[in-house]
Amino acid sequence: MGGKPSVPDDQLPPERTFIVTGANTGIGYMTTKTIAQLGGRVIMACRSEQKATDAIQRMKQETQEDFKGSKGSNGIPELNIQYMNLDLSSLESTINFARQFKETGLPLHVLICNAGLLGPQKKALTDDGFELHFQVNYLSHFLLTLLLLPLLKESAPNSRIVNVSSEGHKHSEVKLSNIQGQKSYSVTKFYGNSKLFQIMNMYSLSRRLTGHDISVFSLHPGFVETDIFRTTSGATKCCVDCCLVIASKDTSEGSKTSLIAALDEKYNGKTALYFKGGKPSGHSGLSRNEAKQDNMAIQSTVLEGEADRRHLAGSWRKTG
Repeated sequence: MGGKPSVPDDQLPPERTFIVTGANTGIGYMTTKTIAQLGGRVIMACRSEQKATDAIQRMKQETQEDFKGSKGSNGIPELNIQYMNLDLSSLESTINFARQFKETGLPLHVLICNAGLLGPQKKALTDDGFELHFQVNYLSHFLLTLLLLPLLKESAPNSRIVNVSSEGHKHSEVKLSNIQGQKSYSVTKFYGNSKLFQIMNMYSLSRRLTGHDISVFSLHPGFVETDIFRTTSGATKCCVDCCLVIASKDTSEGSKTSLIAALDEKYNGKTALYFKGGKPSGHSGLSRNEAKQDNMAIQSTVLEGEADRRHLAGSWRKTG
């Protein structure tokens, strides 16, 4: 019987900089707080400034409580957390975030693509014309990663890209003719598809980054009660509610695999690993199909909807 995964607790250099998407709630909240408590600089990339500000205040209060008894008031860490606006349902917002972050002059050592959603029963499109799961969970993170790659390269060695995926990727498919739900739609299928595409992108990106000392990881955090389920309804909501009662983790436990993928030094120099339960694990054969990986990545740069394809295609060509 294996024990629970252990999160590295070594102090981080104050200049080591992390971006966490969806950082104001759930797994992203706990990931952000832990990294900041260890001394790292964290950029909270999320939609609502008010929610981010409230979350930062709550993190500081919890840190006072976490450290006061054991280390004394002088041992309470100062949290270096900043908010920047990012709405992953908007490609314009994603592009603006990357531009504004570059303008700060900060390095970027670790990009944690944490934000995601399990959407409504009925197919929904973003203002950019993409199926909601496809854009929020996958395409905007794909674009964000490509736009920030130059900074990750400059900040190496030991830069990392961490995609919070899901075991749901095992119940998915790659059908380019139906990638936007043109022919059929199922909320669980399209959620799983978006998580599969994240893992496939991990592989294709890792190959292109050979020699750059940037690790690309994906992970399954476990079944965690978070805001990802905020838009579920109908039969999906009933199923989710039952699973939450039976098998859910709290966000502290749920964040551990993300933190291991982002922080554990024993994975320096490694890449294209899928983590589950705090350690590398197996995943679907479909996600390891190299031809489909590259085809999916290329398709993402030229899909209809104009997704500001200049940024997607241009950044992808420059990746290697």
